[in-house]
Amino acid sequence: MGNPIKSSSSPESFLTHSYDYIVIGGGTAGLAVASRLAEDPSLRVGVLEAGGIAHGEDNVDIPAFYGRSLGGPLDWVFETEPQDGLGGRRLPWPRGKVLGGTSALNFMTWVRGGREDYDDWAALGNQGWAWNDLLPFFKKSETFHPPTRALREEYIATHEPEAFGTTGPIQISYSPDYSTSHKLWHSTLNAVGIKTNSAHLSGSNVGVWTNVNTVDPVTAARSYSTSYYLAHQPDNLHILTGATVHEIVLCKDGSGDEDDYVATGVRFSHGGKQHVVNVTREVVLSAGTVQSPQILEMSGIGSTEVLKKASVQVKVDSPMVGENLQDHIMVAMVFEVDPSLSNPDDLLTDEAVAA
Repeated sequence: MGNPIKSSSSPESFLTHSYDYIVIGGGTAGLAVASRLAEDPSLRVGVLEAGGIAHGEDNVDIPAFYGRSLGGPLDWVFETEPQDGLGGRRLPWPRGKVLGGTSALNFMTWVRGGREDYDDWAALGNQGWAWNDLLPFFKKSETFHPPTRALREEYIATHEPEAFGTTGPIQISYSPDYSTSHKLWHSTLNAVGIKTNSAHLSGSNVGVWTNVNTVDPVTAARSYSTSYYLAHQPDNLHILTGATVHEIVLCKDGSGDEDDYVATGVRFSHGGKQHVVNVTREVVLSAGTVQSPQILEMSGIGSTEVLKKASVQVKVDSPMVGENLQDHIMVAMVFEVDPSLSNPDDLLTDEAVAA
């Protein structure tokens, strides 16, 4: 699971350095970006993370304990707006408040979106974000551990070797063991017309397939941003935990255009005191789905109408910041199975298994 993470709990120590880059948010993407930037030894990179370090904590590292961290101190404990289709109920919306972000809390399923979604991004004008552009970087992030022949045949754990990376920091693998009922999964869905997808990470995840997990088969531990992107943390990468960011400090760039600003620093609080860290090149905002637009708005970038209501000085009018958030829901299925098939209830009813 890598070496102990080198981080600072002292803003004074963190502020003794000058930084080329400051990354706001030491989460799933933030640590990946920070570690890649720090590969250049001539650069100094700083990371500000609101949460703490959970490296070595069983509820994070042990795959079977997935879900135990939800709603606890490692979770921001967000809730959705009241949902009309659910009688006005609010649903929990877990997001990681910990170094490693939600990659430390999620259920470790390793998936990719559909080819069409990425190609649509490129078609909107985002050159370099199409499926074929991104696939090399998907592969660069991972080391895939192929299943054994027995596992492939018995549980249809299929894959296309050319779609996987073999030298990246995140370790991905198939589970070494499945329940008896899992053997019936493919055949049951095939019988109702849902075909097996033998290449579910190759641009289409439609169909029935056995998922890959972010679990290191050597250690049997969760593989996530903290434990693997920081496994060999360089001396030019500095991390401050317990730091809540309030604002990206923006200054006029001297061009004369009223909307042209450059980021020169970040204002944050730590232990009840506020600080400003300066940056010479760029601020990378990677604070997650909720806090990234929030920090932009607190910095004066967003809808003029929204910012004025919040008494925030408008620096850049960008009406779509924080708008049109959409997410899918997770639906669990509960169904009756043949009593002869093993299932988790055996731990309660079978004395031999429970022992």
